[in-house]
Amino acid sequence: MVGRWVISVVAVWTAALQYYDDLNETHMFNPEWTPHAKYHDAITIQLATGLCLFALLHLWVLRRYDLERLNIGTGLVALWWVTLAVALLFPGTAHRDAAFLDDVPHIGSYPIDLRTLIPLNLFLLLVGYLLERRRLARLQRGA
Repeated sequence: MVGRWVISVVAVWTAALQYYDDLNETHMFNPEWTPHAKYHDAITIQLATGLCLFALLHLWVLRRYDLERLNIGTGLVALWWVTLAVALLFPGTAHRDAAFLDDVPHIGSYPIDLRTLIPLNLFLLLVGYLLERRRLARLQRGA
């Protein structure tokens, strides 16, 4: 059950992080952003929220919780973080605007931005998935 909780915490954190990261002067309240850019940001926020809500639905609400539900629930949250990583490969993209480079929080010398959050969250999802998959296999053998 610990694995399912780890995945769920990452899902809630992922959805909440979009509001924290984007509803401020660096994104939605940035006067230099066009209305169309803000529209795309709003889509991004809602897409992350939707993916995470559907993940939680598969992990906790729908009947017949099994490996398929675990795969879908974990995959939906992982899809968000993988998408953030792949988006950095598009020409002209950056994970932070130059005007806000100094605003990156740090823990010691480690920046807390997409360079650390993407691998951290994917790692947590993998650990949660493997723990829960092992638990489900044990339950199935015992049934």
